[in-house]
Amino acid sequence: MVATPRAVGFIGLGQMGFGMARNLVKAGRDVLGYDVAAAPLARFVAAGGRAARHPAQIGAECSSVMVMVVDGAQVDAVLSGRDGLLDTMTSGTVMVCSTIALSELLPMAERARARGVTVIDCPVSGGVSGADAGTLTLLCGGEAAVIEAERSLLEAVGANVFHMGPVGAGLIGKVANNLIIGVGRLAIGEAFAMAKQAGVPLDRLYHTLRTCTADSWILRSLEGAILRGEYPPATFLGLKDLTAAVESGRSVHQAMPVTSLARELYQLIDAKLGGLRGSNEVIRFYLDP
Repeated sequence: MVATPRAVGFIGLGQMGFGMARNLVKAGRDVLGYDVAAAPLARFVAAGGRAARHPAQIGAECSSVMVMVVDGAQVDAVLSGRDGLLDTMTSGTVMVCSTIALSELLPMAERARARGVTVIDCPVSGGVSGADAGTLTLLCGGEAAVIEAERSLLEAVGANVFHMGPVGAGLIGKVANNLIIGVGRLAIGEAFAMAKQAGVPLDRLYHTLRTCTADSWILRSLEGAILRGEYPPATFLGLKDLTAAVESGRSVHQAMPVTSLARELYQLIDAKLGGLRGSNEVIRFYLDP
């Protein structure tokens, strides 16, 4: 007789997490989900998932849990806070898909290890569309055997699963990606602000750069912001992720002067705009002051 797979836990049903959890349901898994907000939890139940009262219930029922919340404080609360996973989870694997700092992840992983729980880091790239379509890239850190054991779950939410190295290596890969994106947005904002002040039509510059060596995914992703003033909310939270990059660099004794300056500029922009809903608003700071 083939054993029935245990339920999979999923904590954090926001913009990214909802699509990921729903794809686990579509893959035929029994998914027990949790979110601090009632609306996404109800939406998840309507999509075929089950609702947990708190993370501790997931810990009691699931040996594999994905966590997709905003920051390190929230990941810590999920693991160790009141009704946290570690209240009831004494074995199994927690996959941290959130983008947090290495200095935040490693102490959590050590506390979990003392309880017999393995934490691996599996941050994702690909945005909301990738989460919905199941085409995300997952950058994984941890023991190869543990990641291999969870591969069927990881492949249910992503098209590309990369083992980057030991625990924390996935996060380093993700913050490397995001610091490049974050700094790149500032460079693009400055370039187009300079052109605007010089009287160069922005549409002409944009379409010209699309044929030059400056062409890039980042430039193309900002077309709406540059040409039409579109600043939709984005899942890339530049200020938070650049802070994670600076803190991660500090934890391995790597100077991060460019990233540190970029973070300061994001802090300035955040204050000027009264809060950044998404990093595309960096362009608004430069072009629509």
